[in-house]
This record gives sequence, structure tokens and C-alpha cells, in this order.
Amino acid sequence: MMPRLLCLLLLVASAASAQAPVPTPEQSFDLFARFMLEGDADAEAQVAALTGMPLRTERWEDAVDRMVVGDAPPDNERTRAGRELSRQVALALRQSHCRSTGSERRDGDDIQIAIVAYACQVPDYAAIKESTPDDAVREPGDEGELAAVHEAIALLQRAPKRVHAGNVVMARLNEEDVWAAQDLPPMHQWVELLLTFPE
Repeated sequence: MMPRLLCLLLLVASAASAQAPVPTPEQSFDLFARFMLEGDADAEAQVAALTGMPLRTERWEDAVDRMVVGDAPPDNERTRAGRELSRQVALALRQSHCRSTGSERRDGDDIQIAIVAYACQVPDYAAIKESTPDDAVREPGDEGELAAVHEAIALLQRAPKRVHAGNVVMARLNEEDVWAAQDLPPMHQWVELLLTFPE
């Protein structure tokens, strides 16, 4: 249910209140990034007010944990390692700081369109891999899946940052409408985009 709500987050265009100006395309993307990727409660409240939609039924941290751990048994070594990984994923998302860097208008006859450029701070796994021996991040005695989890945790903790740039299409029908994102992926796809380890 969470990914579906997140997909609908800014897909519903609704009239902004008379007291507050309609956010620009850049501001709309920044609100999305602060709410969805960083768990910012203030941004969540602003998006909810703009869209008229309740956005969450669980804490942001719990949603990240559920996404990472899934339906694993309640208490075993694999689950405990997964919960530690989910904490590191949540921390990396909070530090990703995805923000708009500009926009280009491409209005049509009956719709207003803005292509919003953004940049994110993401872990540079290549840099840490180059400076670390292959076995340095594995804990003694770990095998298979657990070893991979511990390696992922170590890489997330130690990797320096690099910039990831992308674009999002925003649209609305008229000046009174809220800008609605047309191609925002759900959170698990953002995690894959921003945090996935190289092959």
C-alpha cells in the first residue's frame, strides 16, 4: 500500500489554498524529496495540505525497515542484520539531499509542463571498493547472504559521496493547480536508483 500512496503523492493536482501561493515546479519536487526520501514531517504536512490526501499510515522509519527486511522471521541473525541494514539505508536516504537544480518549461496548448532537474548526494561505492581489499569488509565467519548484508552495511557507512543527477516531468492544467509529477517512482525504486551497489 505504501508504494501506491507514494506514487499518488503528487499525481493528484488540487487547487492550492487562497492563503498560500502554489509551489513552483522546483519547490514541488523538493517537498517530495524531503517527505519521501528524508522522512521530513514538515514536508509531509505541506504535501498533505496541498494534495488533500493523508500520506502515511506508518512511521517513515518503519516503512524503510519493512521495505528492507520484508517478511523475514521476527528474530534471527538474518533479520537482526537486515534491521541494521535498514537503519543504514534510512540514514543514507536522509543524507541524499535530493534537490532541484532548475527547470525548463515545455508548455503545450492545454497543459503546462516543466522538466525539473535535480541532484542527489549518493554513496560512491566505486571509490571505496578501489581503496579496500575484497575481503576487508567481510566479517570473519559470515557466509553467503549474511556476509553480503554485512558488506552492504560497511560500504554504506564508509563510502564517500558523489553526485547523481536526473530529471522529473511536472505538469498542471492551469495557474491555480498544484504541479503534479508524472514519472516519480515509488520509494523502493528510489532506493535502487540512489543506493544500489554496482555489479
